Amino acid sequence: MSDKNYLSMIVFVGLLLIFSVIYLAGTTDVFVDKDDNIEQEVIIPEFEAIPDQTINCNVCHVNPENKKKHINGSNYCDACHGTGIHDLHMQKLQDTSDNFTCVTCHIGDQTIPQKLPDSLSICDSCHGYPNPSDPSYGNIITIHMTRGYTCDICHIQDIQTIHKMTYME
Repeated sequence: MSDKNYLSMIVFVGLLLIFSVIYLAGTTDVFVDKDDNIEQEVIIPEFEAIPDQTINCNVCHVNPENKKKHINGSNYCDACHGTGIHDLHMQKLQDTSDNFTCVTCHIGDQTIPQKLPDSLSICDSCHGYPNPSDPSYGNIITIHMTRGYTCDICHIQDIQTIHKMTYME
């Protein structure tokens, strides 16, 4: 390398260094003396509260009331509600605003309600919507969603676990 090229390179690097120092001095406070005795006010920005976020399963799962497991859902009733039919309904008997009495189920001379044909549970005979005395036919979506419950009333696992199980089936 010739002396002229070497000298040009040194001048170029020197100018680059000078411009870099000037740029840092103008855009930062690197070269400003800091007084450790001065308290600086820390300003914390205020943010609006983020409302609780819920997931709408119906965005992907269209018409869940038509899924076979949901249509024939009466076999899931006992898992949450238990098997003591009278214990379950005693609370309704005490709430006189619903006009729910023993004859609501035991019509006439103490008849015993019967399961619907091809039904797994006596629960299918009632709990319809909008009239709870009408048969629900075991459609757990109609029974729960129309009363304000969401999918996670039954699907209590986290979303990743639920979807992993679905894809494994």
